[in-house]
Amino acid sequence: MRGRVEKLKGKSVAIVLVVLVLVTSLAGAWEGLELSIYDSWFKLRGARPAPDDIVVVAIDDRSIGEIGLLPWQRQVYARLLEKLKDAKVVCFDVVFDTPGTPEDNAALAAAAKAQGRVVMANMFSFEQNAGEVYQVPRFPVKQLASATAGIGFANVPQDLDSVIRRVTTVDTNTFGRPFPCLSLATLLTEKGLNPNSLKLAGNGVLYAGDLAVPIDDKYQTLINFWGPASTFQTYSFTDILNDRVSGDKLAGKSVFVGFTSASEHDYVTTPFTLGNMVLGGALPSPGVEVHASALATYHSEGFYRRAPLAVNLAVLLLVGALSVAGVARAKSPLRGLLYLLAIMTAAGLGVYLCWCCGRYWVNLATPVGLGMLVYTGMTAENLVRTELDRRRTRALFARYVPPAVVSDLLQHPEDIVLGGMRVELTIFFSDVRGFTSFSEDKTPEYVVQRLNEYFTEMNAIIFKHGGTLDKYMGDGIMAFFGAPIHYEDHADRALAASLEMLERLKELNKKWEEQGEPLFNIGVGINSGPVVVGNVGSPERMDYTIMGGEVNLASRLESMNKEYKTNIILSDRTLKYLKNKDELPGEITLLGETSVRGMVEKVLIYTVKAGKASEG
Repeated sequence: MRGRVEKLKGKSVAIVLVVLVLVTSLAGAWEGLELSIYDSWFKLRGARPAPDDIVVVAIDDRSIGEIGLLPWQRQVYARLLEKLKDAKVVCFDVVFDTPGTPEDNAALAAAAKAQGRVVMANMFSFEQNAGEVYQVPRFPVKQLASATAGIGFANVPQDLDSVIRRVTTVDTNTFGRPFPCLSLATLLTEKGLNPNSLKLAGNGVLYAGDLAVPIDDKYQTLINFWGPASTFQTYSFTDILNDRVSGDKLAGKSVFVGFTSASEHDYVTTPFTLGNMVLGGALPSPGVEVHASALATYHSEGFYRRAPLAVNLAVLLLVGALSVAGVARAKSPLRGLLYLLAIMTAAGLGVYLCWCCGRYWVNLATPVGLGMLVYTGMTAENLVRTELDRRRTRALFARYVPPAVVSDLLQHPEDIVLGGMRVELTIFFSDVRGFTSFSEDKTPEYVVQRLNEYFTEMNAIIFKHGGTLDKYMGDGIMAFFGAPIHYEDHADRALAASLEMLERLKELNKKWEEQGEPLFNIGVGINSGPVVVGNVGSPERMDYTIMGGEVNLASRLESMNKEYKTNIILSDRTLKYLKNKDELPGEITLLGETSVRGMVEKVLIYTVKAGKASEG
């Protein structure tokens, strides 16, 4: 249970970030980024040739220059229809809602009836009265409306970033039944159908004859875009009117007539629009091309569908879980970053393939954002935890081991043996002989000064050989070799340290003798074997120490030096752990077999004297 709590603590930041991103995603905070990524898929796919059965007749600047300023007399549009008599359908993205002259209206109405497949646009405007907003339709004048094969509204919805990605297929507010948009009215005219053939199914589908159009709760559908402005074959209005382009070239085609002149401000932003012309950006597209793209989407049934909330949440949680797992297992920030990049690449590739091959729009910005936040948060948390651990390690071991060992521990924390582990190592005990009688007639200040001088020298030697100082016990020293960093030659190190301590004590005694001060004599006990090592104590005070029967044996061996009149006694267990017996700076001599208080079996004990090493 405690281990699970520790694991959760290590992922606390990630859990908070997952919840935060989940909440902000549900609130729509990531929608702007999702829309931008959706547009990037079109740019990545690139422009494609537009269908050649849909063309645009542009009311452009050249036409205005030749024919005259807008608005034109409706007889001009009537003359155009005469040129387009063999077109499959002619759709005017122009709202003829002003009265006009009777002659003009009659001429255009007659031309529309003669062509037989003319669609005209209406618009919905919105007015406010007494705090309420009303939808007000603007239709072509009655004489023209009665002469057309179809009417559809030209309003096109914009997303929150003012980009057009979809069309509203029908309106149900005005007539209480589905009323088509301009592109859908054009499709119905092509098929010889009327708006009564439009059926709203309850499963998010609008049926236009045998065509199933996927729609959302606003009756909107995501359409395909073939490219930036002028992707569809475009002819100048004046060229058709003046026979510079034969109307026969448009026979059998669906023709959209609309404004492309900048003076009419009928330009919109689509997924292909790029604002920076220096970097090869694409200008906004004429609004008439959006209707052309919608009709082409109906023809190819190339609708895009957005994944429902449940799918997007599943992808979000999957990427979040993989990111948390990957960063948690990574042993370095760089590996975590590489793992994250692999996840992001796989997610991006999968989402793009869904969009490109299945025309299925799955959110990507939110999962990628979550992955990046998880990596940043967990990496920062790990760095903070690592630094805190380093400080705790330094504070814990600085008292027990030399600075070089502390540095090594900080560089290789995996080598640290902290608590509750059984480790094979060598235990060292030393004691000053006759210290009680030495201190009886001395001042406390002198005793402390003398001990400090002695401990300083002995402790330096222990540290030199990689030993760990466990504690000072009056005039005694307890140390061990082999933890927190394990050495295979821990017994060799302990024995070498003991011999060097004796040599150093000789030098100290020589100095003290010259100063007329009492001399020190020490006894050392060394034993090796498995012990329990770790932090022992209360939360307020803990010590890094060892416990076990082998520790007690080392202490008993140290006290036997009085009986055997030796300075070092080691057990046969330590002898078995020695790696380089032939290179020891001393001669190992067998003292015999002895009984040790608290132990059932007798123990073979040895001493070491300066000289060539040999086993007695």
